[in-house]
Amino acid sequence: MKYLQNIPAFKFSVFLITGILIGTEIYAGLVLPAILITIIILIISLIYKKNGSVLFILTAFLIIVFGIFKSNIDNIDNFVISDNSVKYLPETKPKAFVKLKGIIKELPDYDSLKIRLQIKAEALYTFKDTAIIEGDVDVTIRENKYSKIKLSQPVLKVGDEIILKGKLQEASGIRNPGEFNYKKYLSLHNIYKIFSVTGYENAKVISSGNLSYLYQKIIFPCKLFALNNIDRYIKGDGASYLKGLVTGERSDISDEMKTAFIDAGVMHLIAVSGLNVAYIILSVTLFLAILRIPVFPRTISTIIILIFYCLFTGSPPSIVRATIMGILILTATLIERRINFYNVIGIAAIIILVADSKQLFDAGFVLSFAAVISMVFIYNLFEKLFLHKLNDSEFKGKKYILGAALLFFTTLAAQLGTMPITSNYFGKISFVSLIANVVVVPVANLSLAVGFFQILTAIFSDTLSSVIAEANNLLLTGQLYFIKWCASVKYAYINIRSFDIMKIILYYFILTFLLTIKNKNDFIKRIIICLLMISMYILSTFDFKKELKVTFLDIGQGDCALIQTPDDKTILIDCGLMNENYNSGKRTIAPYFLRNGIDKIDILILTHLHNDHIGGVNFLLNNYKIGKIIESGQKIETPFTYTMDSLIRIKKIPREIVRSGDITNELKDMRMYFLFPDNRFLDKEGNTYENNLNNGSVAFILKYKELEIFFTGDIEKEAERFLNDNYSDILKTDILKVAHHGSITSSTIPFVIKNKPDIAVISCGMHNKFNHPSDIILNRFKNIGSQIYRTDLDGAVVIKSDGYTIDVVDWK
Repeated sequence: MKYLQNIPAFKFSVFLITGILIGTEIYAGLVLPAILITIIILIISLIYKKNGSVLFILTAFLIIVFGIFKSNIDNIDNFVISDNSVKYLPETKPKAFVKLKGIIKELPDYDSLKIRLQIKAEALYTFKDTAIIEGDVDVTIRENKYSKIKLSQPVLKVGDEIILKGKLQEASGIRNPGEFNYKKYLSLHNIYKIFSVTGYENAKVISSGNLSYLYQKIIFPCKLFALNNIDRYIKGDGASYLKGLVTGERSDISDEMKTAFIDAGVMHLIAVSGLNVAYIILSVTLFLAILRIPVFPRTISTIIILIFYCLFTGSPPSIVRATIMGILILTATLIERRINFYNVIGIAAIIILVADSKQLFDAGFVLSFAAVISMVFIYNLFEKLFLHKLNDSEFKGKKYILGAALLFFTTLAAQLGTMPITSNYFGKISFVSLIANVVVVPVANLSLAVGFFQILTAIFSDTLSSVIAEANNLLLTGQLYFIKWCASVKYAYINIRSFDIMKIILYYFILTFLLTIKNKNDFIKRIIICLLMISMYILSTFDFKKELKVTFLDIGQGDCALIQTPDDKTILIDCGLMNENYNSGKRTIAPYFLRNGIDKIDILILTHLHNDHIGGVNFLLNNYKIGKIIESGQKIETPFTYTMDSLIRIKKIPREIVRSGDITNELKDMRMYFLFPDNRFLDKEGNTYENNLNNGSVAFILKYKELEIFFTGDIEKEAERFLNDNYSDILKTDILKVAHHGSITSSTIPFVIKNKPDIAVISCGMHNKFNHPSDIILNRFKNIGSQIYRTDLDGAVVIKSDGYTIDVVDWK
């Protein structure tokens, strides 16, 4: 391929990436790679200019070994991270508090509920000791809702040295299969702990202005000036959109707006990108040329401004990549060297990965490089196939049609090149994006340019800045209206399951294979080969066993279990909790459904009406088709249950009330034996005995062939006594969903002995205020030999069975 000729930097970047990937899987230590590197360098020095092929192979091997060495270094804590790093500090115990001192290193993010900030830690104070520490910590400060004194949010500024009282904790890792791994995300940015503060009085400022002169006096004041200028003249979503365009600041963007941008396929617009860097190069070069500044100082000035803008935006991967490429292109132009795009992007990748090999696993890094490579490589193919014919033709309006075609094929090239990455990240493929980008991108570019001009003119004239902002406000409003309209179009996008590594490899192989077709005969051959490869992949991944799959989702301090039957039926038992910060239906259950191709719920079982079991139900009722609801018939009057009942009536969903002794056998090879509630605990009007909703829970045994699973809801000791007295002979099951999150009010000794499960699953939240599960309950199950799984420690618990054997899936 012509594209791969004379591009050594690009080839070497591929070798470096290969080495890093090997180094993350195989630990080779530091000594062996270092020795190999030394030996290879000595051999290269001896055969230099003697044998080109051997020299190339040795150089490639050298770079791969160096990649392994660099990856190992970046993953060896003792080598890179000091002994007093926050990474090695233990988590704060449940009922304890510690004090953390540090310097705010980024602009704090305020909203009505909390303050988010990042600090450079200096010291940790406990009741007994003081430790001098280092490392970055992600901090969240929330209002104490139970305090009688209502305090306003403290004014915290970047560079402030502060003392915080709260809890030091590990960030949450991946909790459910396919979920976003927040802990890994933070570690990629060298943040290893989070700190939670409750009560604004627990954040005290000690001193101000503690950052370096560059950041304290130049970078952050400039950024604040830009953000304040935008907030001053532009309001609402328009301001959030412009902040994203100009500064990369996206914290103010609403969830509704983000969803619209994702559905319309224009999410890239609210992130600073290479286009910003191109504007800066063009603007600065043109301005200095008008002033007749010589080439050398003009180039150096442009490079300095590029570096400043990179720091100004917080150095996201796309801007770092574009800045390095811009500097290389400017330098090549200055010294009159020919510019090769692939070499430039290869050098940019090498510089970033040599500085920090972990960036290879950052989605922003991968997306940025994938987008720019595909926009050049794939677009060049489109240009040869279509655009050159259009350019050679003569017709009215050619300039406009050619411009629209350029945008269309550029968008298509970028979308084809990044589809596996964006689909993994957003779970969607947007079809309307091909049209949306043709319209929005030119206007967004104009808003970006006007936004820069608006901020720069504010330095000397507020009046002129306000006039420019008013014009920009019209542009921004029009764009947002059009984007929301595009997102609302029927079939604007499709939901898609995530790509695993084999799918990604297969996708890019087929894409490259098809895009490099030379003639019609070659086309037919390659299509056949691609179809065969797809067929082989489908056959190799097809589930011929058709097993029962039960997933106890980690939804925090609540309950939710998903049953997927061999005949593709979906049964959901409870749906987690809801509060002002979290809705398990929206945040956990729906994304899991999307990743697994689930679009309906055949049976929804609501064990009882506590919020930690039905919190996500209204979201699910609004967004999924539900075949029928099985419940105990409890009645409580709250705004939430009123909404739930209304939605069920409007959607005409059948409701089945079950009682002790009922059986459901509508599922193939499967029965549900309902053992509870009994009329003595829950009357016909839905009133629970002694107002204990837990003892009105639906409890049932699911039997699939020889496998038995007991779902207990939140039944307590009185209900368990009833079960012992009335169903003693059938209480033994293979798997038990432990009642009431492992609370001491349940799992009585007689019930545990009778049930004696091989596997006990406890659904509870990390660091929950109830201290579930109880140590006493844990010991009871250990003493009878049960294997215990906990969602707070293990994340989701996934179990597969053919009806005879049990497989607890190690999905991590």
